[in-house]
Amino acid sequence: MNARSRELLEAGRVAHLATADQYARPHIVPIVFAWDDADLYSPIDRKPKSVQDWHDLRRVRNIETNGRASVVVDEYAEDWTRLVWVRLDGTAEILTAGPARNRGRKLLEAKYAQYAALPLDDAPIVHIAIEHVSEWHG
Repeated sequence: MNARSRELLEAGRVAHLATADQYARPHIVPIVFAWDDADLYSPIDRKPKSVQDWHDLRRVRNIETNGRASVVVDEYAEDWTRLVWVRLDGTAEILTAGPARNRGRKLLEAKYAQYAALPLDDAPIVHIAIEHVSEWHG
């Protein structure tokens, strides 16, 4: 991965998570995230959701059923020579405890000041073990 892609993954504030159900029906949602070389973390935090129980979120059901996910981080510019995107493909899981969850929580809380007022505490975290990277720069 080149330096511009690494910079985008480190500084990027929003990404898009793509999952699919058992029938390969896609589902894409915007997420906050933290990246750590071979791993990407995204919380299921206390921001308002479409359902009351996080287990009922479509992304969670898809991950539990399919286990595959992709994340795109991009930066748009009117000057198209400055366009950039990175796509990370891998195996996803929902972490509710353990060292990987704690690592993800620390990275997310360090990146997003909002988590000082909205702590992740016991929030589940989507973890993607990155298996493939695609990137493009204008």
